[in-house]
Amino acid sequence: MYNGQDSEKPLLGGQYGQAYEHDASFKGVVHEGRKCRDIFFALLFLIMVVGMVAVASVGFSKGDPSILLHSSQYEGAVDTTKEKAEYWFHNSVAQLKDDRYVLLGALLLACVLSFGWLQLLRMFTRLFIYLTFFLGVALLVSVATYILMFGINQDSQGFKITAYCLYGAALLIIIIVIFLRSKINLTAAMFKETCKGLQHHPSIFVVAAGIIGIFAAFSVFWTASFVYLYSIPTKNVDVKLGHIPEFNQSLRNLIYYQVFAFFWICAFISGVLQVTVAGAVSAWYFSRDITGYGKSVGSPAIISFGRALTMSLGSIAFGSLILAVVQFLNFLLRMSKKANAKNKLVSIIVGIAQCCLGCLTALIKWVDRWAYIYIAMYGDNFCSSAKNSFNLISRNVFSALMMDMLGHFVLFVGTIFGTGACTLMTVMIIDGLGRQLSAVTLTVVVVTSFAIFRIVANIIGIGADTVFVCYLEDLERNKEGGLYMDPELHTMLQNKAKKQSLN
Repeated sequence: MYNGQDSEKPLLGGQYGQAYEHDASFKGVVHEGRKCRDIFFALLFLIMVVGMVAVASVGFSKGDPSILLHSSQYEGAVDTTKEKAEYWFHNSVAQLKDDRYVLLGALLLACVLSFGWLQLLRMFTRLFIYLTFFLGVALLVSVATYILMFGINQDSQGFKITAYCLYGAALLIIIIVIFLRSKINLTAAMFKETCKGLQHHPSIFVVAAGIIGIFAAFSVFWTASFVYLYSIPTKNVDVKLGHIPEFNQSLRNLIYYQVFAFFWICAFISGVLQVTVAGAVSAWYFSRDITGYGKSVGSPAIISFGRALTMSLGSIAFGSLILAVVQFLNFLLRMSKKANAKNKLVSIIVGIAQCCLGCLTALIKWVDRWAYIYIAMYGDNFCSSAKNSFNLISRNVFSALMMDMLGHFVLFVGTIFGTGACTLMTVMIIDGLGRQLSAVTLTVVVVTSFAIFRIVANIIGIGADTVFVCYLEDLERNKEGGLYMDPELHTMLQNKAKKQSLN
């Protein structure tokens, strides 16, 4: 606990809501008197999960992946070119089936690489932030050089422009590192403070590994159900006769439900992780006193995880549902854009709508992130948590100081690098096995790897955000007494806030 005599008041940036009064008994996390919130959305989520399992069971019982052969393998095919154009997605799903063990290996590889990256960031915080920037630049330059050489050999202007854009992105990262060194140092200090909490409660990593394991198992289950659902024929088909099988289109339409379920469950799993980490880190933050740390009853991470799946299940389901709806609408727009690729007017309109939905998605993720912290700390419903967290941040100029996304940009660069490394290794494995590289298989590898690295990055990201929220609450509630914040970091934040106010 920081007991300096120069404890400073927060620099106000606006009067949003009533500032908290000094409370000497404030301990940051409410442990008693919690209730189940947003029960309707909890029930709706459970109904959706049951429906997804029911649809998957239809696919497993009626589907036959063995008939998902490549069009070139069907005997009696007359027009190979036409057939490949008509059954391109059919061929990709067939390749997905053939590459199932490669996909499983890629999934395990992503888990290993992501946790290795997290451990390096935890042990060498400041150094590894700069290393992440360096690796990100190196990856961009390498990919840009490869694309440029390919564009020169193929005399493709599009590939050349893409390469130049990647070079520009690498240069932008270098400029950011040069001109924002002080903020990078502050971000490193915040990450270091976060890592103290993670090191004090290593069970966070155990719970996070379990959550990633749940996501991996769900990804395997969902992908298998997708393949089986896609392969449901209208009648019994013997591919040896050379006939192209006809598939049940009405049952195939259930795939849209599965896609929506995928978005919702992925967002829900991410929300559970965020609430778990936020609960554990906030409990650690307010457990400090003059003698060090108070004794914890049980594991804060496991307790927070249990609350996320019980009393806070409805609130997390609500926040993740909002995000899933927007993501699903974006998915439908992508499908519509592909179907109307030749209609330029429709493509432009859909592109504008996608841009708007992209901005809305980013906004919803931002609201969800802060709401989940308050849900973890107080157990309030989603709407109240979002409102209170927004008011707290808006009352301080630190929102302009810390919420510049620099810390999340660092994690994003690391996520992109990790995803690229995992994808590159998988492609090398596929090439080494002499297999054909499928666009759908590559997409699944990229999406799954990115999701796993994103989940792991959230451990640091949501931890840093939680420390930030705890610090703001600490300032308002304990401004007349000692602060829980580390003295050195408190001084850095106050100095940066003063400079920000002078500018």
